Amino acid sequence: MNDAEPIPPRPALDSKRLMRIQALSGLAFALFLSLHLLNVMVSAFGPGLYDAFQLSVRPLYQNPVLELGLVMSSMVVHVGVGIVRMRRRPRSRGWARLPLRTRLHRLSAYFLLVFVFGHVAATRLPSVFEGVWLGFAGLSFSMEWMPAYFYPYYMALGLAGLYHGGYGSYLALRSLGVRLPSVARLGRLASVPLVIGAVLIVLGVLSFGGLFYGTGDPWQSDYARFAVEVFGVERP
Repeated sequence: MNDAEPIPPRPALDSKRLMRIQALSGLAFALFLSLHLLNVMVSAFGPGLYDAFQLSVRPLYQNPVLELGLVMSSMVVHVGVGIVRMRRRPRSRGWARLPLRTRLHRLSAYFLLVFVFGHVAATRLPSVFEGVWLGFAGLSFSMEWMPAYFYPYYMALGLAGLYHGGYGSYLALRSLGVRLPSVARLGRLASVPLVIGAVLIVLGVLSFGGLFYGTGDPWQSDYARFAVEVFGVERP
């Protein structure tokens, strides 16, 4: 009597299922990302508008259930699945042959992967443990404290988030079988919102440094006092 054939091991998640999980988690996080980027964009029109917009939407995405159940969980899942898919991707020397939009999407993902968790910790933990909110004044403080770092950092972070979130949402919807209008099929008109958003992000970051509006003394902000007391930051 022949032995029964061994039961094959349960296969790992297939690529299609991983792609769907990453698409769904990316779209969920994009809801928060769009509000966050819009907040940066409106800062181009004044500190008061930035703080007013943030105060109006903060109860939505900082509700404990939504923050942990939607924002943080979707971000962790999206990053985790992205790393798995990246490791499974066959290594080749065809990087230069990839479409520019694909290369930009991947480069923005790598950049965000390096900085996103530190960014969340620096901007969110002080408010959780000390009740200190960053606000426009806190951002102005960071620009005055280390301008050579924070100007390019915030511009790169905002632009990477805009492109990765915008193009990534397009890819996610397509992978889920959603039929998109013709204007969204990567034609020239589809790039107009991204270009406008990019310009507003750059102007918004410049406004943090007081290039367009008076910011007073950023070192008198609550966030600046927190940085001085906790980390011993010294005024340059």
